[in-house]
Formats: sequence, C-alpha cells, structure tokens
Amino acid sequence: MPGPAVSLVLTADEQAARRVGRELFPGAEHHHLTRQELRPAAPFEGRLFTLLGGRPAGSCVGLVVPVSLRGDAVLGGGAAPGSLAPGSLVAVADHLNLELRGPLTGRWPSGLPRSFPPLDHIYQLAGVRARGGARVYSSGVVVAGVADAGRLTPFEAGALRETDVFVVSDSLVPSAIVAAYYGLTLAACGVPRTDDNDEL
Repeated sequence: MPGPAVSLVLTADEQAARRVGRELFPGAEHHHLTRQELRPAAPFEGRLFTLLGGRPAGSCVGLVVPVSLRGDAVLGGGAAPGSLAPGSLVAVADHLNLELRGPLTGRWPSGLPRSFPPLDHIYQLAGVRARGGARVYSSGVVVAGVADAGRLTPFEAGALRETDVFVVSDSLVPSAIVAAYYGLTLAACGVPRTDDNDEL
C-alpha cells in the first residue's frame, strides 16, 4: 500500500541523514536543520516552527534524524549487539519522551492558544520505504527522546533500563511535538550513528 505523499522533508544536517533523505523522498523539498534547529529553545521561534507552521494541516512531512542504539540492542539478522544490520534504517512507529522540557515550554506569544497537541497516530510508517537505497527496518520501532543521545541523564538511563526501548534520539521528539501542534504527521526515519558508545 503506498504511503502518504511527502512534499517536505526535514533532515538533520549530517551527511548520512542528507543522503538517506534524498533516497527515501527523492521528489520532495529538502531542508537540512542543525541539532539546535531541531530542538527549539523557545516556542514559535526558529526554522522548525517556520517550516512546519507553513504546511497545510493534515500534510505528512518526512523527517530523517540520527539515532543511537543501546549497547545490548540488535536489529536485523546477523547484526552485532549495539548495531543494525549493514545499511539498515529505522522507521519510527512511536516515541517515548524522557525529556523534562520540550519545544512548547516557555513564554508563548500573546494571542496563541496554549495547549499541548495529541500525538496519537503522528507517525506514518507507510511513508518510510526505501527505493533501491538502504534497507528500512520497516516494522517500526519506538524511539526514546532524550536531551543528549551521547550523554544520558541518570533518569534517562534508568528509564531505558526498565523498558524494551532500545533506540534513542535527541532530535526526533521536539520535531514530532511541533508537527503535531500544526496538525501534521511524520514519515520519520532514524539513521544509526556510527560513533555510538555502549554506555546506554
């Protein structure tokens, strides 16, 4: 079954994410955002709000961000612990937010209703399909949103030890929350980092 039409793609401004974005969404408009731009410091400020706020409600946006794996995680046949099978990508089915703040935290401009958007069904797995490029782990995974994927807080590390969630990202959840605020959905894909550590 074909996935939703994706006309806008946001990718982390890293070489692997940019390449994957072009492979997965070849005909779309692409924007590369830094880690700071994917994690707005204040509500309604920065490129993430500008780009997503300009889309019609109901649109599906492509999102490609780096992810890290817990040290004991294995996805795909023949993969070593802490890795994916070579060339694999992670389609995002849902997220678990372990951060203590988000992109809608802080002072809002006057006149905008202050409400937190529902995140049910925001991820559109059917929109993440490789076309001759890297293999997508297409059954989808739950990704834990953390403040810094390279340095977990004690709370984040403890929460991960108590769950079956084995993929983390510090760029996914803020983007999902902003997209949901504007009534958008995401065809989101994680690109495994090659410099993961095993502290997770």
